[in-house]
Amino acid sequence: MASLLLGAASLLVLGGCAAAGPVDKDVGWVEPGPTASSPVTGVDPTSAPSPGLPVTEVPRASASLEDRPPDTSVTPTRVLVPSLDIDVVISPEGIDADGALALPEDPEVASWYRFGPSPSSPEGTTVVAAHVDSVRYGIGPFSRLASAPTGTTVTVLGEDGQGVDYVVDRVELAPKAGIDWSRVFDREGPPRLALVTCGGDFDAGTGHYVSNVIVSAVRS
Repeated sequence: MASLLLGAASLLVLGGCAAAGPVDKDVGWVEPGPTASSPVTGVDPTSAPSPGLPVTEVPRASASLEDRPPDTSVTPTRVLVPSLDIDVVISPEGIDADGALALPEDPEVASWYRFGPSPSSPEGTTVVAAHVDSVRYGIGPFSRLASAPTGTTVTVLGEDGQGVDYVVDRVELAPKAGIDWSRVFDREGPPRLALVTCGGDFDAGTGHYVSNVIVSAVRS
């Protein structure tokens, strides 16, 4: 998949699929969440009032990370689709050196964007992506996602050992250039799950698949 570098809009790429190389290369992109290095703007506490103007006490709150409410989300560790014989380990990932969501080389391991919603989040879409195949490792389990019928049960296990069940309500095979990724990587709305990989025709000239498979599921 073609990479879309971080720009003024702070868009993040998902790595994705090329059968001609050791890993596939292009799934999509997502708006990144806050990180420890993300700047937080606000009132400069060292600034002095302008001469001649009355001094007004303005309530202030610390923007330091340690003063934020603790993160209560549970890291997902595995995704299972029993009817499709899919049982994939999940690795929490950030971005790679190219500004793309890091995907493990092995298609048997999927990525969860660790700054996005998790299955325990009260709202937003949990996105899990994996390569569809690899020259080194062969065809991956997510290659079977395109055949998932509506009503298929998907379970995401967390580090606490608890599972969250979802029910598939939509399967899309769409050209990469036409996908509204802001809809896929939605941080608001009811809790959902999106499983993403490559699919469709393979373009030997570019070494990439021309489409993405996106399986959307609602929490049951």
